Amino acid sequence: MSVTNAISGIIVVGALLQIGQGNGFVSLLAFIAVLIASVNIFGGFYVTRRMLNMFRKG
Repeated sequence: MSVTNAISGIIVVGALLQIGQGNGFVSLLAFIAVLIASVNIFGGFYVTRRMLNMFRKG
């Protein structure tokens, strides 16, 4: 999971750099990339947390 989160983080950084360039269509695609990669990152952390809670003694 950490490798996919790292790759998604790189995508977010690259997309944020493209959003700052000012081209309309490229900025739109970069914004969509930020949204999708962010969902992937936060979803990965959420699933990992749920899996860890399943194995917690209690």
